[in-house]
Amino acid sequence: MAIGDIAVLLLAALLASWLRFDAILPPDHLILPIFATPLFYLAAMMVLGGYHTLDPQTLQMGLLRVIAALSVAFAILLAIAYFSKVSDEFSRLWTAYYALAGLISIITLRICSFGILRALGKQDIFRPTIAIIGSLPTPHIIETLESRVLAHRYRIIHRCLIRKEETTATELQGCLAKLRRAGPDMIILALSETDKVRFANELDDMYAISAEILEIGDFSSSRPVDREGNTTLDPGSEWIVMAGLPFIRRAVRPFGLRGWWIKRVEDIVIGSIAIIIASPIMLIVAFLVRVTSPGPVFYIQLRHGFNGEPIRVLKFRSMYIDSCATGDAETIPQATRGDSRITPLGAFIRKTSLDELPQLLNVLHGDMSLVGPRPHATQHNTLYRRHIDGYFARHRVKPGITGWAQVNGWRGETDTDEKMRQRILHDIYYISNWSPWLDVRVLILTVCGAFLSRNAY
Repeated sequence: MAIGDIAVLLLAALLASWLRFDAILPPDHLILPIFATPLFYLAAMMVLGGYHTLDPQTLQMGLLRVIAALSVAFAILLAIAYFSKVSDEFSRLWTAYYALAGLISIITLRICSFGILRALGKQDIFRPTIAIIGSLPTPHIIETLESRVLAHRYRIIHRCLIRKEETTATELQGCLAKLRRAGPDMIILALSETDKVRFANELDDMYAISAEILEIGDFSSSRPVDREGNTTLDPGSEWIVMAGLPFIRRAVRPFGLRGWWIKRVEDIVIGSIAIIIASPIMLIVAFLVRVTSPGPVFYIQLRHGFNGEPIRVLKFRSMYIDSCATGDAETIPQATRGDSRITPLGAFIRKTSLDELPQLLNVLHGDMSLVGPRPHATQHNTLYRRHIDGYFARHRVKPGITGWAQVNGWRGETDTDEKMRQRILHDIYYISNWSPWLDVRVLILTVCGAFLSRNAY
């Protein structure tokens, strides 16, 4: 919609030129105002939140914000013209035509766009999607929840209902797999205390899904209370009201609504530049790997990525070919100092992280990001999830080549649960506090040598 607004404003400027000067192209001194006005308008719309609450099912199309933003844009334009002493060169009639044509065209664009969406039955794409995980022993709660949610224009795309004794852990895992593929904006939990304990391990996987997670408020005396008798919450949780019902927010959606696009553009642009710069080094490393030990140049390892889905991570081979085996977590130890499985060249490229450079291809493919939690081998995930609560929450975002934990010294062997817990805490901090500037900071620390860690072998 923002792109459409800019396009129709530019067309409105050409129409104003035709009405005022009998020519489609305006005089040269009006070229800059023609392109500056849409930018002022876009900035005003961002400040006013003009692209946040568009609802094609009603007349809430943001028309008042459009009028306010357009007024601000032309006010800024005229103010700049006045203070720069070029207002005499402005055609007042052209400015009036531009403002009027711009307003009419933007409103027309909205009415036509939303009219087409409603005619095609596509207006539901604007409605937030919700998945419900509930216990059937309390069906009245589920019914009340669904009726409230639907009444507030949310869209339920998945239901996972647990029956008293019939539902098994395997069935719940299958249900969560479907939920993961559905990719809801929000997950609502309406579970009995018995089911929370019974399916604790399976529900832990849910925190890998990149969605806001809410739990229906429970004011029973079974929850801990403070000195004044108020119900207390776990650290990091908060009470909210949604659809007229109380909820506990267990997790927020990472990166917000637009952060995913910003991060993807960041990965494509910086990743492409990085591949171009690093390509000579990658060719040299590939040649040395090939000639210093028998076996393939690359090593592909299966790891858990975004949403807990398995991905194939590409690395330069740093171990002897007969040491690149598969198995369970207990039979695949992490690399240690003086590890006999590592080749002499492998020790160097692991120390300097040159073995990670092929993962730039994973970034461009979309499996990974430049910055994010480092992906662990699937076997190690199986091991650590048993010891560390909330371990799978790190999979709410794409894994990264480098991460906040790594530049803060938590890289290399994690021979104790505490070391892994510290790594997870840093990953969760990054997910909760992400910004483009934090990514830039991590990348700069990485390039400046933060990966030359004594723990990397």
